[in-house]
Amino acid sequence: MSQYWQTLSHLFAERKNSEKGLISLCGLVIIVLSIQTWLVDPLLAQYQMQTNRLMSLQTHQQSMQNTIQQLQHQLSTNPDADIDIELAQLQAYHHQLTEQLAEKVGSLVSPSQMASLLQEVLEKSQRLKLESLISLPAEPIALQEPVVGAERYFVHPVRIELTGSYFAIRDYLQALENLPVRYYWRRFHYQVGEHPQARLLLEVYTLGTQKEFIGG
Repeated sequence: MSQYWQTLSHLFAERKNSEKGLISLCGLVIIVLSIQTWLVDPLLAQYQMQTNRLMSLQTHQQSMQNTIQQLQHQLSTNPDADIDIELAQLQAYHHQLTEQLAEKVGSLVSPSQMASLLQEVLEKSQRLKLESLISLPAEPIALQEPVVGAERYFVHPVRIELTGSYFAIRDYLQALENLPVRYYWRRFHYQVGEHPQARLLLEVYTLGTQKEFIGG
């Protein structure tokens, strides 16, 4: 393997400066595309799927809540045994959906821990420099039919920007992906700088029921 790399280095050294620049550029493009294809794209696809699933659950839950309120109103004005049975079934299903939502949100890292978690993983690497770590404003998950009194969920995003070599950034992303706690990726921007440096801008988020400031 060592002889193989020595041969490549010798061939590269014999190239003209213009050819060296083109070869280096192609190498950087391959690196960026590799990160995008094997790591970022699957994580962003997972983010979209999980977000759609959560919104579907919450929309269904609140639709059930609307139906329950309508049936309760009918019962108060015109008691009926069939309506009473239907209401009990809907209430049981609504309770099940509520538990599913609570379980999904409960399995995520808490909003108050999100920023410190990113920084803790970063501190384990001596080859990366933290440029900024910002907790962004919480964003409510918008629903088509909001229900008064129903529990709301908020997206709590954190943006981290750092610089370092391709391999250091790759190791950091893999360390984040291997964490035992769950969170979602939302934005990824990798910019190649002066060799061997690169800049990474990453936004991740977790969910919570409170519009609280994360910290960081």
